[in-house]
Amino acid sequence: RFLFHEFCDTVRRMQKTSEDKAFSSIDFVGQCLTDEDRITAFQKAIKAKVKQNDTVLDLGTGSGIMALFAARFGAKKVFAVEFDLFIASLAKKIFQANQSLNRKFSLLIKDARTISFPKKTKFDVVISELLTTGMVDEPQVRAINNLHAKSLVSSSTRFIPERQDTFISLVRVDYQWFGINAPMILHLWRWHNWKNLKLQIMSKPTLLNSISFDQINKERFATVLEVMAHQSGAVNALYLTSKSILSKGVTVEDTEALNAPMLIPLKKAKQVTQNQKVKIKVRYIFGGGYGNFRAEVL
Repeated sequence: RFLFHEFCDTVRRMQKTSEDKAFSSIDFVGQCLTDEDRITAFQKAIKAKVKQNDTVLDLGTGSGIMALFAARFGAKKVFAVEFDLFIASLAKKIFQANQSLNRKFSLLIKDARTISFPKKTKFDVVISELLTTGMVDEPQVRAINNLHAKSLVSSSTRFIPERQDTFISLVRVDYQWFGINAPMILHLWRWHNWKNLKLQIMSKPTLLNSISFDQINKERFATVLEVMAHQSGAVNALYLTSKSILSKGVTVEDTEALNAPMLIPLKKAKQVTQNQKVKIKVRYIFGGGYGNFRAEVL
């Protein structure tokens, strides 16, 4: 029997205040579902890490495909958490459509950042793809910290992903669009056509941060790091890339729906010379959005 603990009462309560967000909420879920590189990598990691009779937590279940993989590969019980009401209703239908597995599911409409479970609950595996480049926009860090703080995970819990590494480079960009100068933050999704974007990467990628999810991480990040310019010119933006380590030998970088390189304009351009060591000051809140992102070349 399909379990949907608290589902009906929550739906009725939230329907009174929720607006129709179908277009904005469902579009990216569909992109994730059809991202073959991303899905294949997560499937491989889940198969490697989920053992028979495991209890699995899937934070931000979306279409539910990661939770379904966990059930397929032997999990005894899978708790699928989704905050968006409309997406949760679709995940419920997808679980029901997979009749051989749906008895293993409990679908919870909860906030992954604050979710609680009864005392003594422990999860063997946590799947959480609340990821963006640098984890600037998505609440992965806060959601995983919540599990540690409430002792819902232990030293034996297996996390998917295990870690995310983010790198930073100096760049020069021509922000001319159709004759208009429009410097702005951009996700350089690979399915967009960027042929007209004049971009010069002026330093090698340097590690900005490396976040392991088997421990509590500070949610406010600040650093000053040094990079070496490999050519001369005016630096007017930063270039962020991320790599998600899902399990041993399984890594995801830039895909159609995950870890798109980020282009972040600087308030003030900085002239650099070849082989010059340049300091970059960066601070932001994980999951706080780009409104909280501050960076400058010193």
